[in-house]
Amino acid sequence: MCAAIGVDIEVQELDQTQKLFEDAADAKAAVAVLQFILIHAAKYDVNRIDLVEELQQLGMQQETAETIAQSYEDLRVHIQDQQRARRFQFPGVEKIEWKVEKDPSKVILNLKLDQPNKFLALYEELSQAQSLLHGV
Repeated sequence: MCAAIGVDIEVQELDQTQKLFEDAADAKAAVAVLQFILIHAAKYDVNRIDLVEELQQLGMQQETAETIAQSYEDLRVHIQDQQRARRFQFPGVEKIEWKVEKDPSKVILNLKLDQPNKFLALYEELSQAQSLLHGV
């Protein structure tokens, strides 16, 4: 299962892994946990021995921790490469429309993003920028 999740992380699709467990909420949670473990272990470049120790401290059995650590070791480079590629990737803008209204002095901006689920993150960043501008 770890190997399948690691490959899915690399190609950014969890469909294959989740299809194995379409009806089981516990299995989907296990996939999410394993994905979290693999991504964050690769992010902080954790070595295999430390990963096994950390997983055991969380209550995982030795054999299970060893299996996850082995999958992690096999996929570490691929996960790190994929994470580096995504680190500074912003959503692409497919279409932009804007209009300036003079009377109330306002700008209307319409964005169509290639990844609609990224809108909230972009909105939050723009809101923070606006707050900073008002503070100046």
